[in-house]
Amino acid sequence: MKKIKYPIKKKRTGRVDQGKFAFNNPYKPGKVVKILFYVLIILLPVFLTFLYLRTAFKVNQVFSFPLDDPWIHLTFAKNLAEYFSFSYFKNEMVTAGSTSPLYTILLAIGFFITSNEMILSYVLGILFFLLAAVAFYWLASVEFVKENVFAMICTGIFVIDKWMNFISVSGMETTMFIFILILCAYFYRQRRTVPFAVMLGLIMWTRPDGAVFIIALIIDYMLVRIYSKDEIYLRLFSNSELKKIVLIFSGILGLYFIMNLILSGSVLPNTYNAKLTYYSPEFRSRYDFLRNEVWRYFTKDSKLSFEYFIINLTMLGFLFSVGKLIFDIFNKTYNQNTLYILFILGLVFIYWLKLPYAHRFGRYMMPIIPFFILVATIGFRDLARLINRFTENLLFAKSIFYIFIGITFFLGVKDYDDNREEYAIQCKYIYDRQVKAALWIKENTKENDVIATHDVGAIGFYSNRKIVDVAGLVTPELIKKINDIDYVRYMTDYMSRNGVTYLAFLREWYRVANQDALFTTAGILPPETMEVFKFEPGKTKILSREVNSLLMKAQMLMGRKDGQQMIYVLNRLLALDPECAQAYFLRGFANMYLNDNNGFERDLLKAVEIYPNFSDAHYYLGEFYKNEGRFTESQAQLTKFLELIPGNKMATEFLRIVNDSLQARQNTDAASFNRFR
Repeated sequence: MKKIKYPIKKKRTGRVDQGKFAFNNPYKPGKVVKILFYVLIILLPVFLTFLYLRTAFKVNQVFSFPLDDPWIHLTFAKNLAEYFSFSYFKNEMVTAGSTSPLYTILLAIGFFITSNEMILSYVLGILFFLLAAVAFYWLASVEFVKENVFAMICTGIFVIDKWMNFISVSGMETTMFIFILILCAYFYRQRRTVPFAVMLGLIMWTRPDGAVFIIALIIDYMLVRIYSKDEIYLRLFSNSELKKIVLIFSGILGLYFIMNLILSGSVLPNTYNAKLTYYSPEFRSRYDFLRNEVWRYFTKDSKLSFEYFIINLTMLGFLFSVGKLIFDIFNKTYNQNTLYILFILGLVFIYWLKLPYAHRFGRYMMPIIPFFILVATIGFRDLARLINRFTENLLFAKSIFYIFIGITFFLGVKDYDDNREEYAIQCKYIYDRQVKAALWIKENTKENDVIATHDVGAIGFYSNRKIVDVAGLVTPELIKKINDIDYVRYMTDYMSRNGVTYLAFLREWYRVANQDALFTTAGILPPETMEVFKFEPGKTKILSREVNSLLMKAQMLMGRKDGQQMIYVLNRLLALDPECAQAYFLRGFANMYLNDNNGFERDLLKAVEIYPNFSDAHYYLGEFYKNEGRFTESQAQLTKFLELIPGNKMATEFLRIVNDSLQARQNTDAASFNRFR
């Protein structure tokens, strides 16, 4: 294996800084040590991810994923395996709805080996994690040519990273993407023409945002060509090798574009356009993205304190490397971190510009992590060299380096352990909403029913029903209308035309008003509520995005018992949609907070007028009338509530009290009548 040699930079005097007190740690592991280290970085990812799975199963008693997206890949893969069609339902919904067709194809091959989707996803995720660990060690060994112990340390930090372990058992293509990026960088550094070209071509087959890495590679190589005139150790590809790279890369990339064109008429997957449209910068803050989803993701805290400084030593190493890159550019010297820093900053920039959203758990930022670790470790080393250069105290410089590394390791282990519980919680969160809703749909609907939803993963995979995706990922016809102000009306018309019979929505996305949910997690699993409704064209009422937003704001204010603000928000809502029973219900409580009992009664009666089966409104009216001594009216409301929600203990007890009070009143009236007769 050929190594690229990065000699210690020369001082301005032209002499190499390799004096008696120079900071360096030359180490080349022997064959036995190397074999043992390979065994360790292969077994450790398996062991660490197994602990995640064991913890989650012990808590939840089921296997699940912390995201809904894995089942999108699995649904495409299952249909590809069964029908040889890149379709989301049997062979009837052919579309380029997979962000990672390469991962989907691998899953499809896996379905010929096992039908257990959880085992298949876990095995692939863990396999690519351990392969990424091996590839990362290769790359780190290239960057730390004569200091292999640093490469080992760097690889250890990568293996214990909490997000790498988390995403490995999350059913996503992320670890495969990271593996391909790392291997591509390694083959590039080694100038291995054919494998480099193949990996370069596979990047886009894995994720379209991999284009940023390709651009970073091109820029880096252009700089290598410029600097190689003065820095002769920088190796170039020959002209014939460059032609070969272009040919192989173009062929693989061309097949990717052709496949998407055939499936959906676009060179990129539906998911690309759908997410760019839904998470448009017009509707999201770029500043919040940088602050919360990038900076805090990599720094873990926002308080400037000693603890903050200690926690974020890794960021310190990274920023030192960025500063050194700027210094080297100014001095027209090639910097070994150029590729990695360009990719990190480029990926953040492209999301900031086009899609200021890192997704749950910062998933879109995870491909940065291995390169961030590598750059930070190189930064630690270079900082120690700088300290050594000015102090000529080798022991002090090495102590600083190993203290930084030790703290980073300690915090990495702590974060890993804390994140195991988070993984279990998030797996249950998805299972109790998406998976249970999917199983309910499978058991309570007919095979020819059509389900409209915005979370198409688990519902598409487990329900075995045809799906209309109102988020556009697998129903691209809806993408262009998603951010229209009247999208709900357009969406409702589309569902009517396409035979939709049931809706499965999170309230926070789309809310159905004035209708009973057939399946709901309301009151059981906060904060998000999954509901399934029967869709009746012309009758089912779906609130517009603006109205739903105002309704959620009113609910938030209800938690503060801020009646005045609630009334202001709800009056705005009712001006837009005067037939929303939930708005009258909330306004009733706002009136109660302001001691307006007449307003409370008036609004709750209006709510049940619009929505006769509004159980909560009947319950609170029954309780209100009971407390007011209006027992006949209370009896009617509580009886209606118990018809809708049989067996409710509180309502049953209230009704007993009301009936006893009515009976006592009747007895009193009868006694009075007999006395004066």
